[in-house]
Amino acid sequence: MSNYVWTAVDKSGNKVVREIEASTADEAKYILMAQGYTDLELKEDDVMAAVSVGFDTRPKMFGEEIRVTAQGRLKHRDDPTATFWDVLRKGLGQTLTGCLVVAVLFVYNLVLGHYITALLLFVGMLAWVAFLLVLGLPSVYYRKLIQAVDWCQWNEVLSLIRMLKAIERINFIKVSVTELTRNRAKALVGLGDLEAGLEEFKQCQGRPDCPDWLYYLFVAGLYGTAKQHNKAIEYNLISIGQKPTSTAYLDLANRYARYQRDPVKARAAMVELEKEPIVDIARPFHIRCRGIIAYLEGNCAAARRDLEAAIQLVEAAKHRPFRDGHLSVARAYLSCVLARQGDLAAAKKSFALAREYLVATREDELLAECRNLSVE
Repeated sequence: MSNYVWTAVDKSGNKVVREIEASTADEAKYILMAQGYTDLELKEDDVMAAVSVGFDTRPKMFGEEIRVTAQGRLKHRDDPTATFWDVLRKGLGQTLTGCLVVAVLFVYNLVLGHYITALLLFVGMLAWVAFLLVLGLPSVYYRKLIQAVDWCQWNEVLSLIRMLKAIERINFIKVSVTELTRNRAKALVGLGDLEAGLEEFKQCQGRPDCPDWLYYLFVAGLYGTAKQHNKAIEYNLISIGQKPTSTAYLDLANRYARYQRDPVKARAAMVELEKEPIVDIARPFHIRCRGIIAYLEGNCAAARRDLEAAIQLVEAAKHRPFRDGHLSVARAYLSCVLARQGDLAAAKKSFALAREYLVATREDELLAECRNLSVE
């Protein structure tokens, strides 16, 4: 059983967030429909539910428990704390009334010549700002970590993991041990030491936030980082054999299409994937994969439609993880489609937007395909 998070409209017409425990996303959907909910959209699936187990959902501050709800997670996902300015904006915004009162008292005491009181108020404000900044450190550095992973900046990834571990000593908000270990393993693989990366991640197998089916799916990702795509597919299939998740089928379809150039197997994986509701955050990836398959099948019109739709969705989601990678790969394939349609000027423009990422992440096969079509 897994927890599935949905947004829906209730019988009164109100948009609500509902968390349902079920065996599959489809079962969770039917439960909500039977309760009268409509306009259902899946926000967190079984993979996200498993991963979230490793994150503390009930941290304590000053001895008081803070409960992190599904609604709170969705709000943070759509408006993440990505910079220190975001930390101050949100923190001061949530305590605006108190800050204004302190500011007025500070000016009032300053005018009256009560300098010691004014100084204490000023120091108190500085202490509050410092507290907000410390509180936001895990979120800010975790966003930096995701960005570094997206761009395959492996030494930066290792440095950020060390920073996040150091922050744990002074902060009650923590990134899960499994998440940090997985990204460290990925960095080791990216730096050329596959065996060390696999050994590093082995310690996570069987943890509550890394059941076997998810462990094998992540191992597939490690082999993908090593550019050993056949091995990645092997572990992808092992994961599906233990638990056939939509995420695993989407990864499998992507690997068949991009690295084996096999639209038949990719299409078969997509058929399995589409039997279950797809989590909203994966929808652009799903549409992009569909576009790549259409391109391999020689259906340039369908490929262009899907790739442009995927790009539009990702461009609208400015804070989604791995945004640069999704956009760049979609734009690169779109440039190939445009070139085959004879619009070389548009193809070159699309490729130019993707080139920096493709070079940085050593997408050599995709770069070669683009260059063969004279888009560079």
